[in-house]
Amino acid sequence: MRKPLLSIGLSQFGLSVLQTLFMFYYVKVYINQFHVNTAWFNIAQTLFMFWNTINDPIFGYLQEIRGSWLKNRLLVIKLLSPLLVGSFVFMWIPWDTSGSDWEGIHLILSLFLYDAFFSAIGVAWGALFADTTRNQPAVRVKALKYSQIAILLSVFSIAVTEKLSLSLQNFKVFQAICLGAAILSLICLWFAGQLGDKSIDKRSEEQDLHEFLLENEPDPKESPTFSENIENSVKLTKEIVSQRQFLAIVFTNFFHTARSIAHMNFASIITEIVIPQEILPSGSVKLSLFFMVLTLGPQLVLIFNEKLIARVGAINVISISYIVSFFSGFLIILAGNPYMIMAFMLVDCITVHTIAPLFNIIISDFVDDDARKNNRPSGIPSIVFSLNALFVKPAQSVAPVVIVYLLNQSGYQEYLKTKMESADLKSTILLILFMTPSVIGGIQYIIMRSMYNFRRPIVRSTHVV
Repeated sequence: MRKPLLSIGLSQFGLSVLQTLFMFYYVKVYINQFHVNTAWFNIAQTLFMFWNTINDPIFGYLQEIRGSWLKNRLLVIKLLSPLLVGSFVFMWIPWDTSGSDWEGIHLILSLFLYDAFFSAIGVAWGALFADTTRNQPAVRVKALKYSQIAILLSVFSIAVTEKLSLSLQNFKVFQAICLGAAILSLICLWFAGQLGDKSIDKRSEEQDLHEFLLENEPDPKESPTFSENIENSVKLTKEIVSQRQFLAIVFTNFFHTARSIAHMNFASIITEIVIPQEILPSGSVKLSLFFMVLTLGPQLVLIFNEKLIARVGAINVISISYIVSFFSGFLIILAGNPYMIMAFMLVDCITVHTIAPLFNIIISDFVDDDARKNNRPSGIPSIVFSLNALFVKPAQSVAPVVIVYLLNQSGYQEYLKTKMESADLKSTILLILFMTPSVIGGIQYIIMRSMYNFRRPIVRSTHVV
C-alpha cells in the first residue's frame, strides 16, 4: 500500500507547490507589479469564474468515458504535468506593466491555461485518492496524512519567497523561485505517475467492460457512441445532484473555498496594513516566520491528529470547526491590539486550512455511498469530484472580486500610491478579517447540520502500512 500512498503524496506536493504560490501571489502581482487596471481585473475574474464552472465537469466526464486514456489517472498526471508547469511559468512573465490592455489579456490567458491543466490533474488526483482508499476509512485518513505532509513541505515556499524576494520588492528573484518551483513540481508529478497502483486502472477497465456487457450484451469490443456517453453522463449527474448529502458537501465547500482564497490572496495585504511595521517589517525574517506559522500550523494540526480524525470522523471535525469559526469573529472587540490580530489570524487559518483537506475524505465517502445506493460496479469519483468543483470553483473568482471591490471603496488604490492607510481602509480590513469566519461559519454549520447524514461510513478491516 505504501507505493500508491507515496504517489498520492508526490502528486499532491507537485500540485500544492504551484497552487500555494499562485493563490498567495497572483492578485498582488497583477495589481501591484503588473498594474492591471481594475476593469480588466474584474473581467478576468468573471471569465475565470465561468471557465472554472465548466472545465472541471468537462475533465471529470472525459475521465469516466469507457476506453478513454483519460480514465487512466496516473497517465493523466504524468502527461499533463509539463503543460501545467509551463502555464504556471507563463503567468509570471509580464507583457506590459504600464496598465495597458495587454496585461489584462495576459491575466485572462494565464488564469485559463493554468486552471485548465490544474483542473485536469486535480480531478485525476481526487479520483486516485478515492479509488486507492475505497471503503477503507483508516487508509483514507492515512492517505490524507501523506497529502498533508506534502502540503506542509510545499508551504515553505511562501516563507522562502517572502524572504528572498523581500516581499516582491525584488521581482526577478520571485520569478526565479517560481521557475524552480515549476521544475520541482514537474519532477514530482512525473514520478507520481510512475509510482501509483496501476492495478487500480486495470480493475477500472475490467469493471467498465463488465458493466458494458451487462447493459449491451452483443459485442464487448463495441464502444459507446457519443450520444450514449452524453445520455449516461446526464443520468449520472441527476443521480448525484439529487442527493442531499452531495448538496450539503458542495454548498459548505463553496463557502469554505471562499474563506480559504480570501486568506491566501489577502494575508500579505492585511498584514501590511493592520500590523505596524515595527512588529512585522516588510521583507523581514519576522514577517517570513509569521507567514510560515500561518501556513504550517494547519498542516501540523492535521498531521498530528490523524488518529483523532479517524476516531471522531472527518464530518464531525468539520462541524465543530464551524462552531469555532462562528464564535471567533466576536474577537473583533480586541482588534485594537495587533498581537491579538495576529493570534486571531493563526486561529482562523487553522479552522480554515486544517478543515479544507477533510473535504477529500467526505467526498470520497460519498463516492462509496453513492456506489452502494445505485448498485454501481465501481464508484464514479472523477464525476463526483468534478461536480463538486462545478459548484465550488466559482468561489475562487467571487472572493477576490468582492474583497478588491470593498478595499477599493475604502481607498486601497490611494494607499498604493501614498502608502498611507486611512482609518476607513483599516476598519474595512478588520471587518473583513473578523466577520468573514463568523458569518460564513454560521451558514456552513446550519447547512451541514440540516442536510448531511452524520452516520459513519462502513469500516472494512484493512492493514495500513
